Amino acid sequence: MAMQRKLRIALIYSGRFPGEKAGALFAAKSAEAFAEQGVEVTLIVPKRRDSMKQTPQQVWGVPDSFAVRLLPVVNLFPVRFFAPIAFFVALITYVPVVFLYLLFSRRSFDLIYSNEAYPLLAASFLAPCVYELHDFPRRTLFLYRILFRRLLLIVSTNEWKKQQLIERFGVPAERILVERNAVDLAINDVSKETARTHLGLEGDRFYVVYTGQLYSWKGTDTLAATATFLPNAVIVFVGGLGHDLERFKARWGQQKNIRIVGQVPHGEVVYWQKAADVLVIPNTAKEAISEFYTSPMKLFEYMAAERPIIASDIPSIREVLGDEMAYFAEPDNASSFASAITGALDNPMGAIKKARLARANVVAHTWQKRSARILDAIRYATDG
Repeated sequence: MAMQRKLRIALIYSGRFPGEKAGALFAAKSAEAFAEQGVEVTLIVPKRRDSMKQTPQQVWGVPDSFAVRLLPVVNLFPVRFFAPIAFFVALITYVPVVFLYLLFSRRSFDLIYSNEAYPLLAASFLAPCVYELHDFPRRTLFLYRILFRRLLLIVSTNEWKKQQLIERFGVPAERILVERNAVDLAINDVSKETARTHLGLEGDRFYVVYTGQLYSWKGTDTLAATATFLPNAVIVFVGGLGHDLERFKARWGQQKNIRIVGQVPHGEVVYWQKAADVLVIPNTAKEAISEFYTSPMKLFEYMAAERPIIASDIPSIREVLGDEMAYFAEPDNASSFASAITGALDNPMGAIKKARLARANVVAHTWQKRSARILDAIRYATDG
């Protein structure tokens, strides 16, 4: 009996790689997880001088199980003067380069997978394509309509986007798989005491921790404003880059019980999460990307950390968490967040019960299980 050939996937990512943002982590962990399922994976990324100098293995601890192909791109990001057009220039130069690479190596791939709409649209003329929808189309809708008609499958990271694809674009429900983001459970086996010792934190203080970027839609200003309501707690912010970090430090850096750590290596994030008394995800309700589009990786990391979670009461988070697993606060309301945090700190047994249930529920959302479900859906769509 002849052996079945491995599925060969080209995974396209258009951001800085390796990089500190969630998109780069998504690309690395997806490539790793597909490879663990027996897929031959080539991760296609732009060659940028401002990328981190470490390898994916050094940054995220992923195994050397997939190939990385660097393609040339016009990179204006390091020049501040060109910042307003850098993304556009990078995109319009990357798309044709990706197309040409895939054109001349199309016999090397059975499937093309990406969360990047424009490179995938070009690639869809060469091979079957799967689009993982992280954002939601707000402009150039005619191009998305063309793309959606050409896809083998759409992977939506939440139910809201699936319904919008059906209602606004007429995508058949059977061509949409809802698959939320994921987490690596293996890195979470650290006790609170070990984490605090590692970070040099005081063992008897209350630590309220946020990990992630400091974009406006993340709601971090709302969390920072809770500091005046919580004088006995230390509000810790781990993450943030460039202008966002500078702005945040300028506004909140003088507050006595706020600690702004800034960007840390990926492997250090879990220590901050495990050192926390509570973890907070304060997304705003003022922007659609926060209220409806997102499926935050940090939410799954928080669940895996088995610490009480305080979250904005918005649809994107409610899809994952219920009242039995987290405390909810009114979005963009510092007083409401302070009350929810106090409620968790004042009721440790109830908070632990919620945290344990959240941990039990996140077991279904590992990168490995996620990739297996996606591959099953791809096989079903291909056979159908």
